[in-house]
Amino acid sequence: MVSVRDLLKLPALAGITVVAGTEGLENQVEHVTVMEVPDIRQWLKGNDFLITSFYSVRQSEEGQCELIDSLSDTCCCVAVKTGQYVKSISERVREKADQHGLPLLQIPYEMTYIDIIVAVMNQILEEKGETEILEKYVRDIIYENYSDEFSMSEKGRLLGLEVKRDYFAAITIAFRKDKSSSYRDDKKLGFWSRSLEERIRRRDVVNRCFQMRMDRGFIILAEASEKEPLEEALNSIINESYLKNLWKMESDLLACSMGPARKGMAGIRDTYLLSSRSLRIGELLFAGRSVYSYQEMQEFCALEDMLSKTDGKIFVSLLSGVKNREILSAVSMWYECGGSVDEVAAKMFTHKNTIKYRLRRFQELTRLDLRNPTDSFKVYLAILAMKLQNI
Repeated sequence: MVSVRDLLKLPALAGITVVAGTEGLENQVEHVTVMEVPDIRQWLKGNDFLITSFYSVRQSEEGQCELIDSLSDTCCCVAVKTGQYVKSISERVREKADQHGLPLLQIPYEMTYIDIIVAVMNQILEEKGETEILEKYVRDIIYENYSDEFSMSEKGRLLGLEVKRDYFAAITIAFRKDKSSSYRDDKKLGFWSRSLEERIRRRDVVNRCFQMRMDRGFIILAEASEKEPLEEALNSIINESYLKNLWKMESDLLACSMGPARKGMAGIRDTYLLSSRSLRIGELLFAGRSVYSYQEMQEFCALEDMLSKTDGKIFVSLLSGVKNREILSAVSMWYECGGSVDEVAAKMFTHKNTIKYRLRRFQELTRLDLRNPTDSFKVYLAILAMKLQNI
């Protein structure tokens, strides 16, 4: 990692002076952050090169001292731009920084924040792997771990991402939930994810594409200048037949889901969350498949939202008279197979006469006719509610 002392030797930072806390000049720098809000601590990531104008504490020397106290265990230095909100850094604040050994830097009025951000970020990138920084950057966006959109946009630009202008789409790849833990090998999953990433990167419309580890499996984030061409390119790849051919036998182990193309930093967050949600709901409702997308799952997402706001048991109560799980499974599979008894029998490895009996018995117990559109609609909603609520 690079130290505060090393950064101050950069030509772009000439003019910044150390006014206190010289004992901490060897502190290592991992991030650069702008602070103009009172509750900055929640946005700090550790070893931050913090840039501020003291705006939030501009009228209180006591507040400035308390701020130095609160930042001493998190920041590697505090760089204050003087001239607009505070004319100079007071002696009392300097003494407080000396007590903590926290480098206190004074930024000349004419030096811009962006000049500092660019210089510090470029130096960090040289010292630290770009991939690691890129992953951390995307996670900060997804979990809204930032306070200043301008500095985040500039960081993205330095990492090769046009987060203000471009569209992003997330693809989630994970082991299927029904696979045993013996298959859960991150190295294998990472390899299968990279194979898909390579295919996506080759598409002309894709400006940037990279994979990263997230809570469940990996995500691939694809960036493009236009929304429709990006979605068309991904739809041509993210389908059952293409992925089965790409992953060969391993396709039976994997589940994959694609979020919609969305714009900007909010778009990165939305497409990731919707991709992950589509995978979760898809596996609950259509466990036999391995590829899902938000485009086809959005109505089921809306149903889940509705169930969370109401008493979802209003639907499930329709099934309360059916205690036999085999009967319920047969009805559920009947909907998945489009009402084909032969297909249900084949998928459940059961004679079709047994399936017919179970369907008939269901109708007797519930007094609902599966061939009647109104009754069938009620039953299908109840089946979906049962799956979404894990009943």
